[in-house]
Order: sequence, then structure tokens, then C-alpha cells
Amino acid sequence: MASAVCNRAQMMRTTSRTVSSRRAVRVEAAAWTKATTKDAVKAAGGRLVVEVSGQKILIAESDGEVYAVSNKCSHLGLPLVGKTAVFQGKVVNNCIVCPAHDTAFDLKTGEVKGEWCPKFPNLPLVGKVSDKKPLPTFQSRVTESGEIEVLA
Repeated sequence: MASAVCNRAQMMRTTSRTVSSRRAVRVEAAAWTKATTKDAVKAAGGRLVVEVSGQKILIAESDGEVYAVSNKCSHLGLPLVGKTAVFQGKVVNNCIVCPAHDTAFDLKTGEVKGEWCPKFPNLPLVGKVSDKKPLPTFQSRVTESGEIEVLA
């Protein structure tokens, strides 16, 4: 979500989340984790993929704010920013636009803005293969020293 300058006391706050499977339920503590720096994101053109707690997270800067979202499009799980020129989603109007389907996801909320999968055909009987789904987002903040942290 939107970044904020923080102090060390705020950095110690953690939350918990529940992870479940068919066999067990466990609670994992989420903590503020250093993901990258503002300088690194700027050097990467305003978009940088990092791995935090085993998840690929896209750190994007838009209008001076830093956001953290899942790097997987919620439609088919394709990368929003990948290793090849084909998978290079763009930040437009505070949204990350999926390079495969042209779906725009709000960087702050993860909600779909505009048409769901405009490049994907509307197939008979199945439509666009899946219903409109938001993109997972993560809280993020920027420390006084320019480190970007993600709550994950």
C-alpha cells in the first residue's frame, strides 16, 4: 500500500495470518521485512520484483508513492513483470497493467480498473475463462534511510 516514513519502534510491529490446508491449520507471524531500496526501484525504472517470505512481490513507484503487489496476474498467474521483454507490465494511472491481457490493477487496492482481460477473447459458454479477481496487495513503507519494507 502507500509508503510512509517510519521509525524503528514502528518497525517492530507484527501481525499474524492463518495458513490452512486439508490436514492442518497454522498461524504465521507477518513481519516488516526489508525488500529493497528506493534507489534500486528507481534504477529499475520504477518496477522491481523481489522475493519476500517465499512470494514474488512487485515493488512499484507511482506518483512518489511505493506500492507492493503480487507479481502474478490474478487471471492466469502469469508474471506482471518478468525476465523477458514480453512480460513487462507498465504502470499507468497508479495501476499495473498486465502485459498478457491488458487488465489494469490498482496498485493501492489491487482492484481491477476498467475491463477485465480486454486482450483475452470472450469465448462462447466460458467467457473470459475466469471471473474478475483483484490482485493481492501488501502493506509497504519507506524508512528514513530509503529502505522499502513489506509486511509479509
